[in-house]
Amino acid sequence: MPKRENMFYREAALKLSEKSGGPSTLNPDNRSVEVIGATENPCPVYDWARSEIVNEVLLMSGCQLSEKGQIPLLDTHSRWDTSSVIGSFREMRIENDKLIGRAFFSKAQEAEAPFLKVSEGHLTDFSAGYRVIESRYIPAGEEQNIAGRMFKGPVKITTKWAVKEMSVCPIGADEAATVRATPANIKKEDIPMDKKVRTFLESRGLPQNATEEEAYRFLEGMPKEHVPQAGDLKIVQIEDAVRTAVRAEQDRVLEIRGLCGQAGIADEADKFIKDNKTVEQVRVIAYDKLLAKVPTAGGAGYRAPIEMGADERDKFRAAATDSILIRSGREIEKPADGSRDLLGFSLKELSRESLRIANKPANGDALEMIGRALTTSDLPIILSNAANKSLFEGFESAEESWEKWCDTGSVSDFKTNTSARASETDDLDEIREEDEYKYGAMKEAKEEYRIATYGKLFKISRQTIVNDDLSALSDIPRKHGEAASRKIGDIAYAVLTANAAMGDAVALFNSGHGNLGTGGVVSETTIGEAIKLMKLQKDLNGKRRLNIRPQFFLAPVAIEGASEVFFNSMQFAGDNKAATRANPYSGSYFTRVYEARLDDASSVIWYLAGPKGKTVKVFFLNGNRTPYLETKEGWNIDGVEFKVRIDAGAKAMDWKALIRNAGA
Repeated sequence: MPKRENMFYREAALKLSEKSGGPSTLNPDNRSVEVIGATENPCPVYDWARSEIVNEVLLMSGCQLSEKGQIPLLDTHSRWDTSSVIGSFREMRIENDKLIGRAFFSKAQEAEAPFLKVSEGHLTDFSAGYRVIESRYIPAGEEQNIAGRMFKGPVKITTKWAVKEMSVCPIGADEAATVRATPANIKKEDIPMDKKVRTFLESRGLPQNATEEEAYRFLEGMPKEHVPQAGDLKIVQIEDAVRTAVRAEQDRVLEIRGLCGQAGIADEADKFIKDNKTVEQVRVIAYDKLLAKVPTAGGAGYRAPIEMGADERDKFRAAATDSILIRSGREIEKPADGSRDLLGFSLKELSRESLRIANKPANGDALEMIGRALTTSDLPIILSNAANKSLFEGFESAEESWEKWCDTGSVSDFKTNTSARASETDDLDEIREEDEYKYGAMKEAKEEYRIATYGKLFKISRQTIVNDDLSALSDIPRKHGEAASRKIGDIAYAVLTANAAMGDAVALFNSGHGNLGTGGVVSETTIGEAIKLMKLQKDLNGKRRLNIRPQFFLAPVAIEGASEVFFNSMQFAGDNKAATRANPYSGSYFTRVYEARLDDASSVIWYLAGPKGKTVKVFFLNGNRTPYLETKEGWNIDGVEFKVRIDAGAKAMDWKALIRNAGA
């Protein structure tokens, strides 16, 4: 199903050549005609944000032309199948306050009739379909300077917009936007008169069989005392009423065609339009028709759920999600298709658009409308996707040091898990002639560990959406992502600072484990001792030296300066040495990690750690190292509640590759 866009339209009445009866810019050889597609003249449009008709000015300086160099030429804005494409609109350009281009008609059969009618001067209207990207509404009684020009409200000034299609259609509204002709040939086009206006004129003597042109002449020739005074319809109000009526009818036609196209009954649309069916009446009919096509499943008359245009709804969700993130200041390398078109939509407007995409009522009070969107449309998914991306961005961007020296693992549940470690095997024996091979003796130890769940709640209320508070979807989830990342670091470093008991019931750092150095600042002596302690560790049988080489120096931030002076000194002189000697631990001998969490326990204690896999291991549920975001409709609040959680734990798997020095 084609994407249902929130499109606006500017109609142009075709101007004919007095000599030929057809457009003066018609080129029959390439089947084209030049068109003024839109102007900066105010035109009434339906403002979805205010649920009312407002005058709109399209600033040509903000017009975005298609990068393809052309847009589709449609038959009366019908976008539901390729047969409605009767050509293309090309050679687009901005000249002063006008959008100008040339309509090229295809040679396909469906384009023959429209082209012939345009050539003969019978079909006289074109209409530009466009998408608003950025706009500003000026309330009544106010004036604002926009792009160096003063505008007086009430009016909607569209400062950025994109032309999406051009259509041949039967109704004109933007009187200055025309199929281009020589200035001498431009005449005012009749506009269908509103029925209430016509009834008023007939009550003043207008014949019932009078033409539109005769009706307008009758209106202009009315004596002043017959012209409605204040409180009644004035001429200006009449013209506004005419435009409003035209727009309302066009909206009804487009909505009916859209519903019929979605339900697969496009051929019935014309009948509904002629029968003056309302949009809601057609919506019910279309739904029933669609339901009748869905096969029953599961018995007892149960029908499988209906999925209307799932692919297109997925595209809308992706575009809406990225538009929220872009508006909140996030840089997205490859935004979803259509996301740029939604940048002018506030959260409230996205809520309304979500309802329309879901074929749900989108009118009414803002809070009420948003409440419906949160329960009957894809809005909760869009909000969740935006929050989820911000959450992961915060999680990934948080700088954590534990990954430099800790190993990672996976568990499948929250039960206590056991990890066994075996001793080294005995040395191989020399086997002489007639000697028997012997089994070696191995010893085994175990460590127990488990993971836990860590989480927090946050919310997005209806008021947040009305206020277009993007921080609720960007900054707040991002901070929760950073908090999830911090929690993993807290767990990892707590293993060192808590000094919990190992599988042998002895504390991780203990003289019995041979991993406590003589307290002192970082120096040749203390570092040398720590290296010696680690390399001389024996296996579980107490037979073989493990010769583990320390790779990481871990210390609080408080001693970073003094430690870096030592590690960056290529030479030093000992207290009792006559000559300056080389520093064997300078440069990249260790990967040095300075962590503020260690300061919370002690500002002087430092550690040496061996290779990854021999010290601390951080475990995650099913290997999922990222936080999980869960969404549900708010119960205690009017809105959406989010739950952030991550499942993790950490444990020292052996003490032999960890050395602690109490410092000084």
